Amino acid sequence: SSLRRETERLRGILTDFLSYAGEVRVDLKSTDINEVVSELADFFGPQAQQQGVRMRLDAPAGTLRAQVDAALLKQALLNLALNSVQALASMPAGTGPRELILKTSRGQDAERVPVVEIRVIDTGPGMAPEVLAKLFTPYFTTKAGGSGLGLPTTRRIVEAHLGRIEVHSEVGRGTDFVVTLPGVLD
Repeated sequence: SSLRRETERLRGILTDFLSYAGEVRVDLKSTDINEVVSELADFFGPQAQQQGVRMRLDAPAGTLRAQVDAALLKQALLNLALNSVQALASMPAGTGPRELILKTSRGQDAERVPVVEIRVIDTGPGMAPEVLAKLFTPYFTTKAGGSGLGLPTTRRIVEAHLGRIEVHSEVGRGTDFVVTLPGVLD
């Protein structure tokens, strides 16, 4: 019934709010980021496919270590993947490929400190600059029934890992979220 749906929606918003309002406590352990992303792809791939989205994993061979709370990091990346799939699913039929790419890589920051990059890239409709400017603002949403807390929560999780999140997007060209975390030298 519509009442049940509305109740579920409100419960979801409340859950989002409480997790956003609470302190993010991370339990950091040296973890292979490729493994985390691969597990996420296995878990979320079928759901993406049901929405007509092809999901690809682009990871270098070997391990890619960082100090992370794997469960929280997965939650953050799942938020990004869900947003991408929703954007891709909203595209009119025949407007090009609907792809979601999870890409990991090793790099260095400006001080030559090792970092790990995780990118969530989609071939979706992209975002206008005015939407991009507000993306991480709590309660800002472009989705009917959205709480506007998914991306702010994702950002808080990434920052609790002493990382950062950036987004590059262009209308008609898709969106690329880049999560950069302090890496661990193998």
